[in-house]
Amino acid sequence: MCGIAGIFSPGDEREGLDARVAAMVRCLHHRGPDDAGHRRLGAACLGSTRLSLLDFAHGEQPLGGGDRPLLAYNGEIYNHATLRRELEAEGVALRGHCDTEVLWQLVARRGEAAFDALDGMWALAWSDGESLLLARDPFGIKPLLYALVDDGRRLVFASELKALLVDPGVGRRLDRATLCDRAVFGWTLGDKTIFEGVRTLPPGSLLRAHPGPDGRLRIELERHAPRSEDLLGTADPDLDLESAAARLLDALRASVRLQRLADHPVGAFLSGGVDSSLLAALMVEARAESAHGDTPIHTFSTAHEPDHPDLAMARRVAAALGTEHHEMVPRPRDLLAAVPDTVVALERPELPSIAEMMAPAIRRQVKAVLCGDGADELFGGYIVHAHPASWLQNFAGRYNLLIRTERALVDDTQDSIALLQRFGAAAREGEDSLRQAMYLHCLAEQLSAGHLERWDLGTMAHGLELRVPYLTPSLRRLALGLPWSLRIGDPIGRRAADGRLETKRTLRRAALDALPPAVASAVVERRKLAAPHAYSHPYRVLERYLARLAPRRSDPEHPLRPYVDAPHERVLLDLFVFAFVAHDGRLPDDFRLEDLYGRHGDELTDALQVATET
Repeated sequence: MCGIAGIFSPGDEREGLDARVAAMVRCLHHRGPDDAGHRRLGAACLGSTRLSLLDFAHGEQPLGGGDRPLLAYNGEIYNHATLRRELEAEGVALRGHCDTEVLWQLVARRGEAAFDALDGMWALAWSDGESLLLARDPFGIKPLLYALVDDGRRLVFASELKALLVDPGVGRRLDRATLCDRAVFGWTLGDKTIFEGVRTLPPGSLLRAHPGPDGRLRIELERHAPRSEDLLGTADPDLDLESAAARLLDALRASVRLQRLADHPVGAFLSGGVDSSLLAALMVEARAESAHGDTPIHTFSTAHEPDHPDLAMARRVAAALGTEHHEMVPRPRDLLAAVPDTVVALERPELPSIAEMMAPAIRRQVKAVLCGDGADELFGGYIVHAHPASWLQNFAGRYNLLIRTERALVDDTQDSIALLQRFGAAAREGEDSLRQAMYLHCLAEQLSAGHLERWDLGTMAHGLELRVPYLTPSLRRLALGLPWSLRIGDPIGRRAADGRLETKRTLRRAALDALPPAVASAVVERRKLAAPHAYSHPYRVLERYLARLAPRRSDPEHPLRPYVDAPHERVLLDLFVFAFVAHDGRLPDDFRLEDLYGRHGDELTDALQVATET
């Protein structure tokens, strides 16, 4: 696990390239505090910071150099032991047991076909000095951003926006289409980012860059992994609930066994919900079967009050499983103090989330932690999967508000309206078609751009590796092959004991078999609480406080007013602009949020002008 960065510049302007990449790597130190380095080969200079969880002595990066291609890689290849045995059977000699050299050998021998064999989370850069290859895992678990600068003659890439901004050629103008996406849906659509000139490599995609005859880079973008919609529609109509649950449990059990392996302790987020409780139970089971059966398993929970239902249920589950359990109960002032660092860490104008609030305390106990993210998206856990029409109306209402009040240009909303039209067409075909469209949207756009980025940036800001055992190729194939009735209960025939519609039917059935009998029914039948609910009270306090900071008189003239509905959202967006446009993703050492519109007011005004200039 680490952060990667680099520059591919085939032209003659190479002076200072190494120094610039070294500076980019320093911006990612929090992602990999154990080691750092950069190497040059021809037109490419790749850099990496390292958080060591396997074989510290042999996992240095970038790997290669001299007459060998360079690899800089961020992530974990969980099936590297199996792949290692395949390579050794082919006569390849490997030094240690780190996954980095396995990945290097695979790509060197198989090229892009190597990606088909990988089970893990990864973003990588590979170069022979004359061309550059960027690639990302099928779910987009690990981030990878890039920008073409110097009139297309230089490509800059990094795990985080902060590192990209080291290059002066990367523009600071906000992408208004992205702001529209966020206003309508809450997250960004497609490959856009909050800056116009920066793009994110789509999940399951690869990018090739090589010089053209005019000196500009030629970019080829294609997929190396199938989209979720291409895998849908292979359901076995005769599959019953018990058989599906048994298959799911086998696949998840195998995933947990692989993802808990490290040279350091691995913990788990535990909310008391079915997703995280099932993971914790399988971790305990895997520990009992391993050679280190006496190693404690740490579990972690958080909420804004000690009596919160999440904490109460998590305590019951932890006691039943025998884990070493930890709780965090932040006060409103804790979240308020975290706002500036959160905006910098998450690289977006948002309130503090569970990820970065808990990460420092978790990092004191373990280097890696498992999370249940992806279970809702794969197995149908959201209300939108059961009742999509109301969500479509909500999205459409937000869009209409932007247009009716002329708060945004129609040209800026093209991606948003295209998605709404796609939902609308599905709705005209019937409820089942709309439900499927919403399901695929959650599994693609919302999961990667909404959830996974937040979890990665929030935890890695404190050098904590997050692992997501539900997000594996085998579990995705299994989930997408389920009949819909094994995801969401029939509106008439399959409801929970209290009359609610039953979601994640197959996952809940699997949990009944895996959880201790003392808590199994209570966990499986428990009403789902969305993660933000854990901080619902301090969020309301925080929003009121931030709203009081926002200036009133200048609101109509604010250049970003069309894209925010509430005063506290304006403060967060202004804070982002101040940090990322005026200070390249950092804040002054003595920065106080209360000074944003006073002491820093002129600097903010200048930054807003740069961010919104046409």
